[in-house]
Amino acid sequence: MFDAKQMEWFNQLSAEDLAILGAGFNTLGDFFDFLALIKARQETAQGNKK
Repeated sequence: MFDAKQMEWFNQLSAEDLAILGAGFNTLGDFFDFLALIKARQETAQGNKK
């Protein structure tokens, strides 16, 4: 999965660093969920106009 250089980088991360990365990815996922909801609402509104 990881080569030696990537594992060296990964091993330098602290638990706090990993928690920050996890929170960032979680926030990014929430943002894309929000965009998907907006898109679904737009498509539903366009479908009702036809």
